Amino acid sequence: MPAELFNHPQATLALGRLEAWLDTMRSSRGYTGPVAHWWDSCLIYCGVALDWRYEGILIGYLNLYRRSQNRRWLEKACRAGDDLVHGQLPDGHYWNSSFEHNPQPGGTPHEAAADIGLLELAETLKAENDPAWRRYFETAERNLNRLLAVLWNGRGFQDQPDNPVLVANKNATLLEALLLYQSLSGHDLSHYIHGALRVILSAQVRDGWRAGATVHCGTFRRRISFGIYTARCMSALIRLMTVEDNPACREFLALAAGYLIRLIDEHSTLLGHYGYGWPWRQMPMRWVSPSGELLRALTLARPWVDIPMSTLERLYTLCWQAIRPSGSVATATNLAARGTDSVPDFRDLLPVVGWCDKLFRALSLFHDPAATASLMPLRLPCRWRGRRGWYVEDRECIALQEESGEYRYLWRKGDDYPIIMNLWP
Repeated sequence: MPAELFNHPQATLALGRLEAWLDTMRSSRGYTGPVAHWWDSCLIYCGVALDWRYEGILIGYLNLYRRSQNRRWLEKACRAGDDLVHGQLPDGHYWNSSFEHNPQPGGTPHEAAADIGLLELAETLKAENDPAWRRYFETAERNLNRLLAVLWNGRGFQDQPDNPVLVANKNATLLEALLLYQSLSGHDLSHYIHGALRVILSAQVRDGWRAGATVHCGTFRRRISFGIYTARCMSALIRLMTVEDNPACREFLALAAGYLIRLIDEHSTLLGHYGYGWPWRQMPMRWVSPSGELLRALTLARPWVDIPMSTLERLYTLCWQAIRPSGSVATATNLAARGTDSVPDFRDLLPVVGWCDKLFRALSLFHDPAATASLMPLRLPCRWRGRRGWYVEDRECIALQEESGEYRYLWRKGDDYPIIMNLWP
């Protein structure tokens, strides 16, 4: 644990706010909320989703518990694990596990990411001789068996059952889940693990100005590289390195870390690059809450890669300073990616549990949150389709309000759908 690195009092307070905000996004069945993403956004269905948000939430709470031994954090981890247990479908998939494409099951890499959280919870409980570990283990086991059946094609794990593209970050997430499952079950899964490893290694750019980046093969001729996907590949190889030293993995980590460091700017992190030479710095799209994934990868890579402490501290500071008085974290800057208006898009300011969990898990590596954290309502200028308005948030709702006062979007936290949805002319 890197708790000895940084522990600013204001960061502790900010993490406390983020943890409290996560609770405002829960219903009785699990974590809810709209989704904004580069690929697509899900602003209509806002109910419980059992996707990769559970990876960061589960492991974030487990990080806090392992360091403090405060049973409150373990109880919150078990509560999240129970959401997945109760939301598993008869075929092994999870209910509404497709993030920006919800509501539908079978999301990749989301289900495998949720399995990582479940298996780390099972591992923690098993070490304490708590029989509840089997419930979480068996839930993840059923899902992984389903994923092996529908995604493995003999060379790696497909993007989707009907899409044969081998995407590196999705193979990385499955690799992590399988490593944990192999350790807990005693089954030899090296055939699948090393197949996924080959996919990851083959996707890395080896030289040039983009050296270290992981190419998303599903983007074909554009050969897009995302920093967050490169970070997730790093995390998988770091987990593999803890059980087997691999020179190819060491080389991958060194190059990937260099690429991630180059993505850090004065405010956040660049989304990534096109493969044909047009850097996304020109667009100008930046990640905010997803930057936590880069912070985690660079922090965990320190035993194998020389990461400048000044760079790591700068990213750590950017991450905790992004937590707003409401406890939420914006998703990005200029998600619309075409306008020149300095006022942010509504989707930029929209907090997404499945991005904020990345920041929560990363910061949980460094310190515990403040014991009490008050959440303040927000009212920030934004735009939607060229029209000025206000992003509004409090403990009860998230809304888009026009300058006239009329609501264009109003979602009450925990509900399945917004009560006002008038985003299109």
